[in-house]
Amino acid sequence: MNPFNDIAIEVTDITAPVNDLTDNVKAILFEINALQEGFVNNSQSGIIDLRTLPMLPGEYNMLKQILGEGEVNATLNTLGSSHIMETALTGVWWVTHDDENNERLAEFIEVTEIPDILKSNKNETEMAYTVLKQQLESY
Repeated sequence: MNPFNDIAIEVTDITAPVNDLTDNVKAILFEINALQEGFVNNSQSGIIDLRTLPMLPGEYNMLKQILGEGEVNATLNTLGSSHIMETALTGVWWVTHDDENNERLAEFIEVTEIPDILKSNKNETEMAYTVLKQQLESY
């Protein structure tokens, strides 16, 4: 007897055509567009926290498909990993943060020139300057 026979299985189409946008995906795209307007007109960055949005099955993949992938991808390895990908829309970034066990902690759409997590820390930059200066003096 197979113990898996009693498990209900639901098949969901996650490859819905882009022209069949759900209201949730449309709302997210309108929000992204409003953030773009703020950035273009006032240099005002904005963030959408994807983990707080109630998405139906397939909507996440639909959003990823619509936004596409741009030219920039970066991975940071700190207390887990962070993945920063510019979408096909310049200035619109898909940012994820995972813990040491690859569990997703946070996921954002950021509209900005470059996400803050990629910017150099001023204090660390000053320390690096001092270290290299000292090394050069010892040569």
